[in-house]
Amino acid sequence: MTDAAEDDNTKVDLNFPKPPALTKGSVRLQPSDGFRGWLTQNRISLVFNTYHIGKLFMIGVNEAGQFVLSDANFPRSMGLSLHRGTLWMASQKQIWRFENFLDKGQMSQGNDAVFAPIGATTTGYINLHDLRVSDHGVYFIACQFNCIGRLHEKWSFEPIWKPPFISEFAYGDRCHLNCLALEDGVPKYVTCFAETNVPEGWRALPKDQSAGLVIDVQSNDILCDSLHMPHSPQLHNGRLYVANSGQGEFGEVDRSTGEYRPICFVPGFTRGIAFWKNYALVGASRPRQSGVFEGNDATPLNQRLQDMGVEPECSISVINLDTGDIEHQIVLDGVATEIYDLCVLPAIRKPRVLDVESDAMNTMFRPSKLHI
Repeated sequence: MTDAAEDDNTKVDLNFPKPPALTKGSVRLQPSDGFRGWLTQNRISLVFNTYHIGKLFMIGVNEAGQFVLSDANFPRSMGLSLHRGTLWMASQKQIWRFENFLDKGQMSQGNDAVFAPIGATTTGYINLHDLRVSDHGVYFIACQFNCIGRLHEKWSFEPIWKPPFISEFAYGDRCHLNCLALEDGVPKYVTCFAETNVPEGWRALPKDQSAGLVIDVQSNDILCDSLHMPHSPQLHNGRLYVANSGQGEFGEVDRSTGEYRPICFVPGFTRGIAFWKNYALVGASRPRQSGVFEGNDATPLNQRLQDMGVEPECSISVINLDTGDIEHQIVLDGVATEIYDLCVLPAIRKPRVLDVESDAMNTMFRPSKLHI
């Protein structure tokens, strides 16, 4: 097996032995039997993050069929977006840009991609959530300002849209606007927890109330208003998918009627959706026992898990969009209890991500084309 540039007709051995658990520090990852084979067959790797311990992970498979796992520390690592080979990430106070220092076919210490944090824009704590990048700009959710923002060359950010029921542009999380989907490179849909217009107003609602919204940014219309703590609206092949997080569901919203249809139940707080061909990759987190998730019956998910006799899990599930079945999965335990976002790295099998504070950044360089 060579690098990501090999011919598409190369045969791949998928009969790997049962994978052992991966341990990285105090984080333990347990993949299902077929997960490595699925990554190898599709010639992809994954990026995902967990904000409560400030970790960004990359996972792939090497020539021996073994998992390779790389991680970096970034406080409150949140929204992820891959655009034209550049990885973007929202964090506690900054938006980071990662560039792959390797050319196609090039290797470095067994890796066929090395993503370095090459630039950052400081926004301040605006409670960055989802981040989506296109040729039109770097868009993100500024949760504390109840708006969509765009990266600005001079100032903290450029506010470009707020929900029509938010009466003023002011600091204070009024509706928990959290996630964003683009269409044709510009904002199209957002999710929020409730149609509330006072600071922390959404927190005052009963925790079992399904008041979560999907809003059409371009028309200002509320498309769907029956979700519970929704996240991660994403368009794939013209269809709108969403995480109905408080129910532990991955589902679809009909773009013409606004009707929500659950596709798959995952035993966790669903959040973070990516696609590869006819598969959805869906993150799930263990419900918190404090704050918005306080109490054993705080959300429908808690009660649902209790009724089923199932323990919640922190995981990434590979869901077949034709059948709605979970075909592969990787479960995280140890100190990792939450996943925020994830994305697919096409044609990259063994990625590495660099920590801005690590010694590796002292000797990792990528000058531009020589002009001297």
